[in-house]
Amino acid sequence: MPEEKDEKLKYLKRDEVKTMQKDIAKLREVEAGQEREKVSQIKTEEELLKERARKELAQKAAQERILAEEQAKEQEEQIKKQRIERESSAQARAAEEEKTKQMGTEGFKDVLKKTQAKEEAERKKFLQRIEAKAEGKEELPLAPPPPLPPLPVAPEKPSPLAGLKEISKKIPRPVLKKPSFVQKLWIRIVLTLLTLAVLAAVATFWYWYLVVREKELPVLPISEQKQEEQKQPIVPPALMAVDRVLTLEMDGLAQTLAGDLEESQVIRLLLKNPETNQILGLKAFFQELGLTAPAGFYDLARDDFTLFIYSQLEGNRLGLITKSTDKSGLTQLLTSWEPNMENDLANLFSLMGKKEPALSPNFKNGNYEDLSFRFQTFSRQDLGIVYSIFLNDYFILTSSWKGMETTLQKLREEPLSLLPFSPVYGAEFVLDRLTLREKIGQMFLVGISGKTLTPATQQLIDNVQPGGILLLKRNIGSEGQIKKLNEDLQKTSLVRSGLPLLISVDQEGQPINRIDFVEEKTAQQAINNPDQALEVGLARGQELKKLGINLNLAPVLDLTEPDDFLFSRSFQKDVAAVSELAKSLILGHKQANVLVAVKHFPGYGKIAFNPEKTLAVLNETPETWQFQKVMESEPELVMTSNVIYVDIDPDLPFTFSPQGIALLKEELGNDCLIITDDLPQDYLLNKFSLKELVTLPVKAGADILIFSNPQSTIEQAADLLYQAVKNNEISEDRINQSVLKIIKLKESLLQ
Repeated sequence: MPEEKDEKLKYLKRDEVKTMQKDIAKLREVEAGQEREKVSQIKTEEELLKERARKELAQKAAQERILAEEQAKEQEEQIKKQRIERESSAQARAAEEEKTKQMGTEGFKDVLKKTQAKEEAERKKFLQRIEAKAEGKEELPLAPPPPLPPLPVAPEKPSPLAGLKEISKKIPRPVLKKPSFVQKLWIRIVLTLLTLAVLAAVATFWYWYLVVREKELPVLPISEQKQEEQKQPIVPPALMAVDRVLTLEMDGLAQTLAGDLEESQVIRLLLKNPETNQILGLKAFFQELGLTAPAGFYDLARDDFTLFIYSQLEGNRLGLITKSTDKSGLTQLLTSWEPNMENDLANLFSLMGKKEPALSPNFKNGNYEDLSFRFQTFSRQDLGIVYSIFLNDYFILTSSWKGMETTLQKLREEPLSLLPFSPVYGAEFVLDRLTLREKIGQMFLVGISGKTLTPATQQLIDNVQPGGILLLKRNIGSEGQIKKLNEDLQKTSLVRSGLPLLISVDQEGQPINRIDFVEEKTAQQAINNPDQALEVGLARGQELKKLGINLNLAPVLDLTEPDDFLFSRSFQKDVAAVSELAKSLILGHKQANVLVAVKHFPGYGKIAFNPEKTLAVLNETPETWQFQKVMESEPELVMTSNVIYVDIDPDLPFTFSPQGIALLKEELGNDCLIITDDLPQDYLLNKFSLKELVTLPVKAGADILIFSNPQSTIEQAADLLYQAVKNNEISEDRINQSVLKIIKLKESLLQ
């Protein structure tokens, strides 16, 4: 017996037996995979009917969304047309007033000039005739001079002018004497006074016109001033689909609630402040109605909310929907608020006819299909408080059971731009509603410029709708700055595409730390045991999560020697130690809910120069056992290297090679997301066109393409990939395979 045991042990230690066991295990795994594939291909008639029903429901929702978009577009065009007409009318009135004013001014000037010219001509003519009479050159009777203002004459002295007239009567008309000095003096005095009178009249008129008249003009009230001076109201996007939109002031809310509305309609209400011409937020709405909210409520619920009326048989009911910033915190707050909620919201429910205390003083649990909510009944006319927190961040408050059911149903039918994921159909539902350009955008992880959301970045997100952002040193300043940037990036992406962003960074530990102000910067080679690796991974993940970063492009699994370029960034240990330390480091990130991308498969080992500056060529593929072992910790992404390995593909870098990606999937499995290393590098652009740079990796099987340089032609690259699919160079099914995995990955972030 002991001899038989020793003999068995010898056989077990032989490599042949181990190899045989591996082959048998691998064969069984292949057979099991084939069996699973056969089972997955079998569809029952019931599944086909369900799939057909889902497609019909999706088509119906799409048609309704298109109809709602067309109605919104028509309303927007009508509003725009009315605004243009008002502007044109105001401009025409202003031009007419200016023209009238100018004509009046010019007319007065013309009359004044003509009057002055006429008086001057009469004066010259009068003087010429006097001189001619005095010299005997003119025998025609003198024309009387223009009327002059009366001269001041002393009562006790006779008028010198009267004496002059008596003398002129005694002189024969044919013979006129030269005017005396006294006569010339009086003539000059009269002309001087006439000129002064005219100047005084002109000065008086202009003083009245420019000074007195302006003061006499009535001051228009603020409400009658031009509307252009008021700020245009900022309308936040609706958080669910509605049938139509009404804009009114707070005074009109009660009248609208009491009006006759078409049954089962959901009407969005935009309450406008007449003084600021702005739409009221949640806090202002509560304050205007005199509603009391518990302490901390406005910190846990966003201020941009959607207020709506739901018209039902029992009467019109109000409801609102916003997003919570902390689901668990808001849930606790609402639970503690329940005993006082009826009194605190009394003014709101009085608008809907509540006069008696609630039928039930306590809140109960309700359910609509697979969704739960809390409610308190006020009356049998379906009036009460009904609230729910939906999909982690949607907070819904309605005044009727039917209103809650309708809201939940509307959210399920929500356009993709407003609802990231459906609770019913999941990632496949989202994929079906994406356009081809939107799918292609999800396959790009791009760099941006600046430390804030710049117009260029806004345009990039609008045009490409990328699936992710890569933050580099140029984007990082302080904790508050990076939080604000990431928040703005996510908000912009959600509004544009309805999908959250993968916001990534290279935070490997010394020497590669894109974020310097964090505390956890331990180098990989300084990690000596799995427990330490777990602590480092958890601390690093928590710091990244706090900043709004959800993907760390680390750890580095390359096996390196001291002369290798990546030696300082690697673990600097044997393959077994690298595997165990990397697994613990990844698990630490996972506990912090931060994704990781292990890199760079199959490795940059045995390369002394910077492989990101020069295309490297290696005859043999490096050891990859550590990558296979690390897959036990389920890293979400694997980054490939841009190196030509001659024994795999002598012509193409690994990322571009179908043989290379096939090797990766064979060793690591088909489920992991494959992300490329940075693509728009000079050493690659010198060998490949921009089109090849984006199409070859996708054809090979890569899922996400990194374009770190914001100056590179990202929009052009996305368009080239789009054209390649339209021209059947790449099938849309190939794009769908990658995008579905990306959507599922993003969906996991919300769980």
